[in-house]
Amino acid sequence: MSTSFSAAPLPSPMQRLAALFHPQHARGVLFDGPAHRSIDAAASPAPLLAHFVLRVRQLLAATDEAARQRLEQEVLDLSVPLHAAGLFEVLQIAHAPLATMVADHLATATGRVAAPR
Repeated sequence: MSTSFSAAPLPSPMQRLAALFHPQHARGVLFDGPAHRSIDAAASPAPLLAHFVLRVRQLLAATDEAARQRLEQEVLDLSVPLHAAGLFEVLQIAHAPLATMVADHLATATGRVAAPR
């Protein structure tokens, strides 16, 4: 009984991985991003944060009462998903009245008692 082995050395793990991706690369598929499916931009907290900061700046600069009330409601509505994403555990609102307003809104929206100030 004889067993013959190929004279070529065994491929390294990286060579085997490259061989797996070669057929897809030949079809023009690019692999320069993460290996998972991309998330929807609307579901990501980053656009919400940018929108939140923009609305807060507009709120603090508002002089018209109707515009201020509309912006205040937008800021409060945006604060709920940002809170759910854990943003306010990492960042703090420096403007004290705005921080109190958001904390009170989050306390009523989540059904918890607001933390003492």
